[in-house]
Amino acid sequence: MTLTFTLTAALAVLSLPWWPILPPLWVCIMTVIVFFVGWKRRWWWLAGSALGLTWAVLSANLYQADVIHVISHQEDTTISGKVGTLFSAKKGAQAIIFDVDKINHTRLPPFRSARVRVYWQSPPYPKQGERWQLVVTFKPPYGRLNEAGFDAEKYYVARRVNAKARLKEATRLTEQVSWRQQLLDKLSPVLSPLSFGPHLLALSLGEREWLTPAHWNTLTHSGLAHLMAISGLHIGLAYGIGWQIGRWARVFLPERRLFLWLPLYVAVGVAALYAALAGFALPTQRALIALMLVSISKRLGARISPLNLLQLTLLLVVLRDPFAGFSMSFWLSFAAVGALCMAHYTLTHAASDGRKHTKPWLRPIKQLIGIQLILLVGMLPLQLGLFAGISGAATPVNLIAVPWVGIVTVPLVFLGLLTTSLSFSGLSQAVWDGASTSLKPVMALAEYATETWLPAPASAFGWAFAAMVLIWGLYGWRWHRLSWVTIALLIVVVAWREPEQGHWQLDVLDVGHGLAVLISKNNRAVLYDTGNRWQVGGIAQAVIAPILTHRQIRQLDGLILSHGDSDHDGGAKYMSDTYSPQWRRASERRVGYQACVAGERWRWQGLTFSVLWPPAQKPRADNDDSCVIRVSGDGRSVLLTGDIEASGEADLLASLTDKRALDSDILLVPHHGSASSSSSAFIRAVEPIWGVASTGLLNPWQLPSQDVKLAYQNAGIIWLDTAANGQVRWQDVGSGWQLTRWRQNRSDYWYRQMFKRRPVYLDADL
Repeated sequence: MTLTFTLTAALAVLSLPWWPILPPLWVCIMTVIVFFVGWKRRWWWLAGSALGLTWAVLSANLYQADVIHVISHQEDTTISGKVGTLFSAKKGAQAIIFDVDKINHTRLPPFRSARVRVYWQSPPYPKQGERWQLVVTFKPPYGRLNEAGFDAEKYYVARRVNAKARLKEATRLTEQVSWRQQLLDKLSPVLSPLSFGPHLLALSLGEREWLTPAHWNTLTHSGLAHLMAISGLHIGLAYGIGWQIGRWARVFLPERRLFLWLPLYVAVGVAALYAALAGFALPTQRALIALMLVSISKRLGARISPLNLLQLTLLLVVLRDPFAGFSMSFWLSFAAVGALCMAHYTLTHAASDGRKHTKPWLRPIKQLIGIQLILLVGMLPLQLGLFAGISGAATPVNLIAVPWVGIVTVPLVFLGLLTTSLSFSGLSQAVWDGASTSLKPVMALAEYATETWLPAPASAFGWAFAAMVLIWGLYGWRWHRLSWVTIALLIVVVAWREPEQGHWQLDVLDVGHGLAVLISKNNRAVLYDTGNRWQVGGIAQAVIAPILTHRQIRQLDGLILSHGDSDHDGGAKYMSDTYSPQWRRASERRVGYQACVAGERWRWQGLTFSVLWPPAQKPRADNDDSCVIRVSGDGRSVLLTGDIEASGEADLLASLTDKRALDSDILLVPHHGSASSSSSAFIRAVEPIWGVASTGLLNPWQLPSQDVKLAYQNAGIIWLDTAANGQVRWQDVGSGWQLTRWRQNRSDYWYRQMFKRRPVYLDADL
């Protein structure tokens, strides 16, 4: 009963991220009735599923109601609340989470919540725990949607963010900061000068913002990313350290019943304190729930198997946080715990089979190696699916790094936190120096292990999952009753074929307000424009690079810059430095770039690139100097237009001797759909089937212009834009173009539909 009921309940809640629509709240009445029917008839799978669905529907509807409530306020809204994000002076401008308790000076009712993400660009900066009054403009918590890269919308749901806000005014109401912020303020000057200060801060407070992309690249490609955070592993280490402290303390205490369970109480206390240092982040909550279950069972004298512990923890976690399934860390955590459960049964089975005649000193080493190998197999599908590759040295590196960090670094971190809290500055500095030194061999090993990184194709996830279950099934861990599953998976592995690739494809990436177009064929690519850049990073790093990594493209064949606006060429330097294009072209004079001017023509992978505009290079290319290129091949064609405006369109049309030279299947709508472009004469000359505009949702320029959109639709042209459709792909499949819109065809889930809702103050202007 327990296994079936808890698993079906948990799985019903975990299915929430993939629901295409959100059922209305009254559905809960039906699911509650089904629950009681299933419970009375002992149909545990039905009762569990009904319970999980009830909780998921209720939680999601309450979240949706909060989102709608927040974004339904007028343009300038006054909010009061508390800062929920740690602030570090080393970071400067950053996005903060603001927990609102008053909107327009009215306190929220008990059943309402409002959590807002605010980007804070200039001093005075807020600190965690302070109360502020802000004047903001709300927007739905939407994000860019592409085939790879950070999924902001899932992130917002996982953290229950109800809106994004543009800050207009800010007034500090109180200066009292949280104890975590006080500790961070003490740690910052101590850790900043240290070589591995960012790593120690991650181990101390779970704050990973100091870690640079280079740090993450090293940690990910070496298989050690899980070590540099307060995760379940570290909470378990804290529990073990607390247990040992309790045992030592009990030696000096009188033998009384009161102190019999002192190690257990101290272990739970130390683990809870370490989780509190991380702000009770989701991974620490999950580990703490599991440890509490173990502790309660020990205290009551009950025995709990690893499998029962896993399923009970899973159920409690999703009941505590029904949006846990939106978090990548959730799946990584439970995949690791599931693999450890498999290791427990596998190693126990091996010992009972007569393979326990090993020398005693070798037994723990063999067990440790066995655990790491099982973790490797168990985590392989997620590793390939999330990171598009795996470190070939992950297992031996973890065999060394995990015990070293657990035995040496983490105790030094605890001691450093204690001495820093007590203001023992001299001793504190020495301890932190020692902790930083202890990470030197680990990070040296990590640098070496990055050379063993093995990139994997997108289909590797499916292969790895099938192979993992097949190995598990053939080994016989309780799968003897389900041999048909093993047989079916064997057939899948044998019959699996890579999906047939198209001849060539065009991807208009979702980059917000800006432009980036990827033309690819035979696993090679040409990039037209690079999107915008920010104070730290930009579209090139956040969107384009993850997509190229996902496709295993390590070098660009070509890079074309339409003109010199930052929302088009913001990532040019990064793309040139990182992906070393074989050739580069631009309509303005740039060192290392060939001219992209009318009359230029070249072939690439069987495609023809014909430059139609501008007539000559400029020292600084403006909108009307945009490089207009027609790409054609296999009877298909696309016209790339940059930001050319109506005057430039007219000059371009006048310069053409062949008026059909612009004729194309796909037109990249000029200047993001601005009213200053897309003249009727230009649209008629191109006569496309599709027009696609690269725009950001609710952008301050109100692009695309509704008049422009209507002009395309009245001409019988199918209108698309990245704000509404996400990444848009056309793939030549031989018989014609195959269109894929990421929001509608790949990821049209209930929460994405909700985030497209317009704030009422915009509707009032129409």
